[in-house]
Amino acid sequence: TRTTKSGGLNEKFRVFFATLKCCGEVLLAEHEDYEKWGIDIKVQFRNSDDLKRLTSSYQSGGEKSVSTILYLLSLQGLTDCPFRVVDEINQGMDPRNERKVFEMMAKTATVKGTSQYFLITPKLLPDLDFNDRMTILAIFNGQGLDNSKNESFSIEKVIAEDSFRQSQNGRANN
Repeated sequence: TRTTKSGGLNEKFRVFFATLKCCGEVLLAEHEDYEKWGIDIKVQFRNSDDLKRLTSSYQSGGEKSVSTILYLLSLQGLTDCPFRVVDEINQGMDPRNERKVFEMMAKTATVKGTSQYFLITPKLLPDLDFNDRMTILAIFNGQGLDNSKNESFSIEKVIAEDSFRQSQNGRANN
């Protein structure tokens, strides 16, 4: 038996998906044996498709990422926890969905009285909207950062060195 008794989870999930001009639903899969209860997440990213169960094999990596973060955002306000950690959820997303998901996450996570969100990502799209309730910590590590020289950090220097390396790699590949 499937039911929509999910404490408002399904409605929130549907609204988040509608924002992306897609469809989604969360159903509680009840069974007379409690051990077999579960949650069915169904999504539709293209008008030509029907709602399909979210699986490890049907949807693309980006579609699974979008579905996962929207499910987590839908839980906000339904569960109490001091913070949530989201690691590289934007990997595989196309830039349009990445931007929309970030906007939804920022809006949801910065509501007064909600859990803190820690978004860990190797990249962020340019020109994202931030608000006063957000703190951004940028950690740079890797090639071009030599701590042994005891130099002060300069983001401009790192970007210039990275651009130079990329231009050299581009020449080597031609």
